[in-house]
Amino acid sequence: MLDGIKIEDHLRSGPTTLGPMLGTECHHQAVCEGCQRPISDRFLMRVNESSWHEECLQCAACQQPLTTSCYFRDRKLYCKHDYQQ
Repeated sequence: MLDGIKIEDHLRSGPTTLGPMLGTECHHQAVCEGCQRPISDRFLMRVNESSWHEECLQCAACQQPLTTSCYFRDRKLYCKHDYQQ
């Protein structure tokens, strides 16, 4: 089971992050593991070091959203029910 779904806030503000926003550090825009498009949303989902649009993070079998936990097999994500099948 992958228990580490994490939501990250992409809207950064304040003096501690001003340098990266101005280009003193180069940050690449996250690309969604599900659809391969750049993530420009304020929030993204992180699973196993991969970034996902919230709507792209879903079970490979039933297409239900994966919001709190997920299971990984054969490079696909599953809900608990479908993983146990």
